[in-house]
Amino acid sequence: MAEPMFPVIDYSRIVSNDAAIASDEKEKLFHSFQDVGFIYLKGYTFLDVFMKTMFSHIHKLFDLSVEQKLHIEGGEKSAFRGWFAPVRTPRYPESADQKEAFGLGNDADPTRPNRWPKDWPKFHQDCSRFLEECFEMHLQILRALTEKIELPRETLIPSVQAKDSYTALLYYPETTVESLEQRVRSAPHTDFGTLTLLFNDLIGGLGVRNKQGKWVAAPPIQGHAIVNVADLLSRWDVAPAIETRRLTDGSVTDVVPARYAIAWFGHPNRDAVIKPLEQCITVDYPQQCKSVVAGKHVKERMARLLDDGKLPEKWSDDMHRKGIPAA
Repeated sequence: MAEPMFPVIDYSRIVSNDAAIASDEKEKLFHSFQDVGFIYLKGYTFLDVFMKTMFSHIHKLFDLSVEQKLHIEGGEKSAFRGWFAPVRTPRYPESADQKEAFGLGNDADPTRPNRWPKDWPKFHQDCSRFLEECFEMHLQILRALTEKIELPRETLIPSVQAKDSYTALLYYPETTVESLEQRVRSAPHTDFGTLTLLFNDLIGGLGVRNKQGKWVAAPPIQGHAIVNVADLLSRWDVAPAIETRRLTDGSVTDVVPARYAIAWFGHPNRDAVIKPLEQCITVDYPQQCKSVVAGKHVKERMARLLDDGKLPEKWSDDMHRKGIPAA
């Protein structure tokens, strides 16, 4: 296997009981996020057999007929819980992303109920476990980062403890290179929240824009997740958000094979006001962002996906619709 182009972090070392091992890995994690904003993560809490089961669920889910999917369809009013196909809803369907998604959130949140398929308890059980374990890994990564900026390790935890995070099961149907010239699979974008944990199949297709502004491939590695910094962690000025998109698989044929992925998006509490941490602001690194209410930011970014069928490559606060509450 070729040497990965991005840093590889071992989660089991981050949570090691050996203080020296944990400290070394946290240092590596912090500088990777500061310098690159993007890592491969190994040693996480899921066994390979569990992730194989999750991907088996995804194949079965997206193999359902459109009529069956319509019973679990979700949009802006349902906070995108349920099945969602960008081409069905945007103002510009001819340029909407070529993908389908199934959105999930915190089952304990009565204001945003999940839209589970009927008579499929194993799917519900496994997805719930996935959400919970990703949330716990997210907490440990946030703690590691705050330690390295010499803050108490629980500093950011109250801002995320409501579990307002979001998971998307993703399907990119088989397509052609020619069709991608008009409708990409996922337009260039940054993610909305704190951190994204992405689990890919082995087909490939993810691209990352590096600090030199060049798009480079981030091929999947067996047993590794991908973690990238998102908007609201960037607004704490802990690390810069990383921009991603879906590329072709590099095939010499015109056919681009179908691919599947599971993305867990860490989000702060909806009412959390996210602003730069004073400890991160220096003469050499001045404040980069204004304060924002987390729920409003996430809601408006999702609304743009609904309206346009894709996310804007660059986001600025003047893109918010006036009068939109955070919830």
